[in-house]
Amino acid sequence: MDMPSRRHPADLFFVLRPMLFFPGWSTMLAGYFILWKNNFYFPELWPATQTWMTLALLFVTFGAAMGASFLLNQLRDIDSDKENGKLFFLSEGILSVRLLYVETVVLLLISLAGFYINLSVGLMLMLFILITGYLYNFAPFRMKDHLWGSIVANILMGGLAFAIGWLARYPYDTRLFTDALPYLIFNTVLYLYTTLPDRAGDARVDKKTPAVVWGRDKVIRRSLFLYGLGMVFAWGLHDFTALLIYLLTLPLLLPLIKEPLVSHTLKATKFGIFFFALLICFKWPWYLILMIALFGITKYYFRKRFNFDYPNFKGQ
Repeated sequence: MDMPSRRHPADLFFVLRPMLFFPGWSTMLAGYFILWKNNFYFPELWPATQTWMTLALLFVTFGAAMGASFLLNQLRDIDSDKENGKLFFLSEGILSVRLLYVETVVLLLISLAGFYINLSVGLMLMLFILITGYLYNFAPFRMKDHLWGSIVANILMGGLAFAIGWLARYPYDTRLFTDALPYLIFNTVLYLYTTLPDRAGDARVDKKTPAVVWGRDKVIRRSLFLYGLGMVFAWGLHDFTALLIYLLTLPLLLPLIKEPLVSHTLKATKFGIFFFALLICFKWPWYLILMIALFGITKYYFRKRFNFDYPNFKGQ
């Protein structure tokens, strides 16, 4: 990988880790389109103008909230990111800490536009930022550095993403919590897997992630148990969108039973995110255009800027 010596304007966008927006956006859309959980015939192919406006605002405001949280995480994780050889914008001095704090403030201000959708969405966005931006990264909480703190925070991230979409379309009801369960569990499994590649680097900086505390084999076994539980909930709730996401990802998890390799978990995570997004496209196919465009632009940027193959579907 080649490290450039000068800053480029595009760095300010790609430092937000836009490929990580997709798990959040997909979960948000799962909540928004929950009425169509068993309809795969493009029920929202030509939605009303108001729906278009709401969706556009959801993408922008939730994207801004995620971007701000990701920046705060990077600003507090420079040492561990350097140990793990990733997120080199800060660790290699390409972008300054001060500049990224300014960008974070701008993104937080943009996310306030969520109140224009309705009060519930605005409050969920603020709660998302509070948990994922502040409580997750800053003392005295630093949830990311503690076993159960990191797990609870990531469960809440997925739950709030689903709630943001759900509450943008429907009035509050306790059904929200049961509707969210299969998606929340699926995202939690993927989170547990993402801790495995960084285990050595996280241990060196004393981060108590699931992979550091439990070790590889326990993380994989417990994730597989959760995966099975999520499938049971999807079936019990008659949510065949969620069930298909689980079934499509299952062949990538089966090798873990015989051979618990981190490379298998990486593939399962990447394809799990892809299958989740793809199933959402059967509700609202325009999402596919955004997926292809952002994937292609991101790949081009990292290839040209750093001679780096990212994103990809490899087990590495």
